[in-house]
Amino acid sequence: MLETTYTETYYPPDKVERIHTGSMEWLQMTERLRELEAQHPRKGRLLDVGCGIGTFLHLARERGWESHGIDPSKSGSAFAKKKYKLNVRCGYIFDAAFPSAYFDAITLYHVLEHISELNPFLSELRRVLTPKSGTLVIEVPNGESLQSRLQKADWPYVHPRDHLYYFSAHSLPKLLQKHGFRDIRVGKPKRVSPTTGLRFMLRQVATAMLVRSHLGTVIRVYAS
Repeated sequence: MLETTYTETYYPPDKVERIHTGSMEWLQMTERLRELEAQHPRKGRLLDVGCGIGTFLHLARERGWESHGIDPSKSGSAFAKKKYKLNVRCGYIFDAAFPSAYFDAITLYHVLEHISELNPFLSELRRVLTPKSGTLVIEVPNGESLQSRLQKADWPYVHPRDHLYYFSAHSLPKLLQKHGFRDIRVGKPKRVSPTTGLRFMLRQVATAMLVRSHLGTVIRVYAS
């Protein structure tokens, strides 16, 4: 699992303030929520694994979801509970001992690449997700993206100490199939920006083309 440095120091006060007040955080979480609701229109009980300071869960609750979260960061989960009054636990998925078939949707945004024991972790997610009608959402860096191929070791997502796996739009669905997930769909994450204009529009179009070709910087997968 994640190192002790993450649980203790990943969200110092200055970082929390920067994330909480930064427009990119809110834009990105809003984009994620919109696509989740397009894939899973019926709102229900949502679990965000690795929920950080709770921005996504806060937005989801405002939209009618019953929001739950879990994160190993003490400061991150404490902020989510104090600021947004969210139902967030500090710890790991196995610590929570959630009931079986409890959640209608489970989201993991840039979490899976940090997990050392993938098989028991995914089995636990499968156990607590509602069968057939539940939706699992996983977003990870794309190890076969154009950016990773061009930048190689200089790719910003190369973190040897805590990024333990690199997935592709082919390997991640296969892993989920192995654990009994079906109806697997590759999402289309969109570029967001607090500013608009011709440059942003061109970059947004380029990003969409890369995503369609499975060459985007990140992969987002939905599974039931």
